[in-house]
Amino acid sequence: MRVPMAMSAASVLVTGLAEKRCFNVYPEPNPNDPQRPMALMETPGSLQRNDFAGACRGTWQADGHADGKVLIGQGTTLSTFDPATNTAGSLTGSIAGTDRGDCAFTETEAMFLFNGQPYISDGTYIRRASDGVTVDPNLAIGSTPANVATGAFSYSIDGTVYSKTAVAAGTAPGNDVVPINLFGAVALDIDAAGTITAIEAPANATGYASASLAAAALPTCLTTRVRIGYVTAKKSDGAFTFGTTALNAANTTVAYTDSAVNTGYTDLLADHGETAFTSVAALGQRFLLTYGSRFCFTDVLDGFATTSLSYYTAESSPDELIAGRVISNVYYLFGTRTIEPWVQTGDADDPFSVQEGMIQQTGCACRDSIIETDNTLFFVDDSYNACRLASGSSAIINAEDPWVSDRLREAGDADIIGLTYSDRAHTFIGFRTSDDCMFYDALTNQWHTRGTNLTDTWRYTAMVEADARTFVCDATGQFDELSRDYLSESMPNTTTMGTEIIREFTAVLPTQSGRMAIKTLKLECAKGVGLSVGQGSNPFVEMRQSKDSGNSWTSWRSRSIGAIGVYDRRTIWRRRGRARDQGMVFHFRKSDPVRTAYLGVVLNEDHLG
Repeated sequence: MRVPMAMSAASVLVTGLAEKRCFNVYPEPNPNDPQRPMALMETPGSLQRNDFAGACRGTWQADGHADGKVLIGQGTTLSTFDPATNTAGSLTGSIAGTDRGDCAFTETEAMFLFNGQPYISDGTYIRRASDGVTVDPNLAIGSTPANVATGAFSYSIDGTVYSKTAVAAGTAPGNDVVPINLFGAVALDIDAAGTITAIEAPANATGYASASLAAAALPTCLTTRVRIGYVTAKKSDGAFTFGTTALNAANTTVAYTDSAVNTGYTDLLADHGETAFTSVAALGQRFLLTYGSRFCFTDVLDGFATTSLSYYTAESSPDELIAGRVISNVYYLFGTRTIEPWVQTGDADDPFSVQEGMIQQTGCACRDSIIETDNTLFFVDDSYNACRLASGSSAIINAEDPWVSDRLREAGDADIIGLTYSDRAHTFIGFRTSDDCMFYDALTNQWHTRGTNLTDTWRYTAMVEADARTFVCDATGQFDELSRDYLSESMPNTTTMGTEIIREFTAVLPTQSGRMAIKTLKLECAKGVGLSVGQGSNPFVEMRQSKDSGNSWTSWRSRSIGAIGVYDRRTIWRRRGRARDQGMVFHFRKSDPVRTAYLGVVLNEDHLG
């Protein structure tokens, strides 16, 4: 008699009923055995790749950004991990706050949100998108005619605004000598101390064919400075020497270009009475940021450029916006009570419009519950149901598993983190809280739970896929690789075990009339999978049972699943008493670091017929 194994997890409906356990195991089709069409597989282990100093604030990756490296927000640093070399690094610049970050990519840039403020990265640096001059510096010829004068102006670095008094005599623009009838360029950068530094184009000594080419060659401004502007110059009757040749000398062509005033982000927030942005996405090579009941947009391929008028207001409801996310070229605005889809119009002056008739009267609990995977978005709605976004409506994926909603509601919106990865044909969608970690499998439509030994939940708070590998990071900054190849959690190396992974599942014998004798109970699983030495050289599974729906249990009893090469080991328990009217619950547990799969539970096999 086969006893049905739990193929999904489920909390008890009310006290007194049995719980289904699928803890660190999940079902997978078993096409090689028609009598056992589903098997319980073990969740992957992990291998340590790096230990970052700060708390993890998120992980992201795009093949076209930072050479495809994984980006890890940790502490005040945006670190990198290169899957090609398994080495860590960091971008220049720093990030503020301690909150979880958000990120989106265009072809040339990444925008991050940390501490509610936007940051821009080109793959080598990260800096505040609001950095720049906030009052025009008015570059001009100085009273010393070889120098560049600046008027009184203000500027912002890393969220702090500084003032600089006018420098009428001007700043010497370096000393490069530019050949006759060719152009050179020099930028003026300023730091927090108010020191102005001349930055010369690298090929001034050989010259540039045009002023625009000379300006384009100027080095990127350091993240500890902002660019005031630049000057280009040439002389048609001889060499032009910056810092020596007067900027108004005969036969010279000199142009002054002030950096654009950058107050767009601060103006947008102030106009709406907000102090922080809440999410970032990208569509049409523009970044889109939510704040209050509005979202704003940047110029195409320029995350630093936006204006106080570059915004829209959610139209269907005055609810606050939780986040905006893009899928299939549609920008979905998730509010507290609605979901609005917006699309591109093709009009550069009015680039987006709402899709009337497609607005959903469903809200979203929190930004970090929104997951992009399986060609759609998954999220936790305002009633704490796990949902899959669809056109016009969003289906609840835990409709037959209301316990998931209960656990999400108990955690609250500030404690829900969405995770996702793919493994073989599976697409896993996870929701982690401080007390639980629940994964939905889009292949089987079943839920299972995960956890780290001796803790209340799974340790990992961030997950990202890169180069056909899956990486995870915990709140302490431990950065690991997830794989079925690893037999325990956070292994220091491939031969040294890390934290034990406890695997648990249940099998339930339905209600029986009378008092059915349980003479034998056999677990069918992969055998002979032991390790050569150490823990796991003689792996075993423990079992306990309950005849009152899990309200009381017998003690654990262990049985071997076979040392290495012992493929015919029978894993069997004998004389297990009698089932009563409430049936019998069998609870199995394994902690040895060996990889197996569970195929079935058979009752009284030796006494059939």
